[in-house]
Amino acid sequence: MLDILLRDQTTGKNILWANSEFGAEEIKFEQINLIEPRWKKIREHQKQRTRDRAEIFTPPEVCEIQNDLIADEKNWQDYIDAKYLEITCGEAPYLVNRYNAVTGEIIPINLRGGLLDRKLKLINNETKTFPDWINFTLRAVKSVYGYEFQGDNLFLARRNVFETVADFYNEKFSRKPNDDFLRQVAEIISWNIWQMDGLTYSPPFTDNANLFGGANCLIMDWKKNEPFEFAELLKGGHR
Repeated sequence: MLDILLRDQTTGKNILWANSEFGAEEIKFEQINLIEPRWKKIREHQKQRTRDRAEIFTPPEVCEIQNDLIADEKNWQDYIDAKYLEITCGEAPYLVNRYNAVTGEIIPINLRGGLLDRKLKLINNETKTFPDWINFTLRAVKSVYGYEFQGDNLFLARRNVFETVADFYNEKFSRKPNDDFLRQVAEIISWNIWQMDGLTYSPPFTDNANLFGGANCLIMDWKKNEPFEFAELLKGGHR
């Protein structure tokens, strides 16, 4: 599934490193072992990334407090479809809490407080059949979005969402998910967690990028099953 998780759906190429080490180079399959979460990086490297891109990761307890402030839909099925976007998402701690993004400590599945975690807990509790679980889980994954500039962070965010779904599948059915299901999940993630310069709404280092113009990033409208420009949301032209 790694080729899907590395794909940039706007450019048709791989996502870019977009960091001080590799600049505008694409992330290659064989380079994945070079990608480390922030908590594993040496202190000086962490400080450098904070200076370069204001990279500061939020502890899970803070994420949970802020997520608690978001009102849930009264009907659990409506809640599954409620859309959330984590801007400059880093490793996506507001969406999924597989580990403490600051310390690296693994968080037990019942204590995870990410927005997608909460939806998947509901699905595990409320669904009785395998087809229902699959249907609602795919809907839940389609409902969460995030964008990030730095490609290594973006890959980790995508992987965290992907592995979170696998964790909840195993929790529910006591086995690993099959490849066909995982491919569907990876494809959704490759659209919903995307690489973007938040100032231009375009892929990093796009020469002709400009506000509401140029090579604007694409995301997927899953109801219509067709892509549209993220900038259209900001202009009120798409819902």
